[in-house]
Amino acid sequence: MSIQNNDLEDLVSSIFSIDQYKSKIGKDENVVVVAFDIKDSDPAKDLSQFIETGHECIDVDVSPGPTKEGSYKVFVELERNSKLFDSVDKILKDVSRADNLAKDFRFKAYKSGDVPKAWSKDNFDRFVISSSYDYLLANNSEAKNITERLKFLNKY
Repeated sequence: MSIQNNDLEDLVSSIFSIDQYKSKIGKDENVVVVAFDIKDSDPAKDLSQFIETGHECIDVDVSPGPTKEGSYKVFVELERNSKLFDSVDKILKDVSRADNLAKDFRFKAYKSGDVPKAWSKDNFDRFVISSSYDYLLANNSEAKNITERLKFLNKY
């Protein structure tokens, strides 16, 4: 089944998450998980297929059961790289074609707090780490210590 314009009307939440879930396939420093909330199981499967066929994703999956709010999650695993913003932005454009009411997207990201941020390049750059190297430095104290030691040694 292929999704037509507005087939998922009023089923997709305009608030989504970036980097709040762990990858099933790869290491967190290489993979970012984007998660969408969908109001029902079948539309979630339809959206999953729709995203998987139209985008360069590592994996797309639907939660096996509903959340405590009753919605289903569509998890999209993307490569953590300099094209991440553009990849997510293209997916959002397609999602809003499938659900014309899903616009003015807002997102929650790892360590961005509970208040969803408006989807913009500035907010993305502020709250999402798109470089594997920067991710390792931010989340691995050993890598951070080595970098600090190298900076110190380079002064001599």
